[in-house]
Amino acid sequence: MGIRKVRAFLAIIVVGVFMLITGTMAIYPLFGKTNVALNEYADFFSKTASVYTGIIGVIVGYYFGRAEDPPTKDEHKPKES
Repeated sequence: MGIRKVRAFLAIIVVGVFMLITGTMAIYPLFGKTNVALNEYADFFSKTASVYTGIIGVIVGYYFGRAEDPPTKDEHKPKES
């Protein structure tokens, strides 16, 4: 298994778990047995989702933000004509 497949697998797992948690939190007030104050829950949900979104951004950026082959010094020089 190559490094690209491992990166893709990990990113899909992390994003899938994030979506599962977010979906569960979004559906909970609809199917929960107790009454939930929607304004307070919406505030809690937005704060929690923003924290998870930041974590997901860091993880995906780490795995996919790196270049495979860093450029050499000669590639940065303009070509003489």
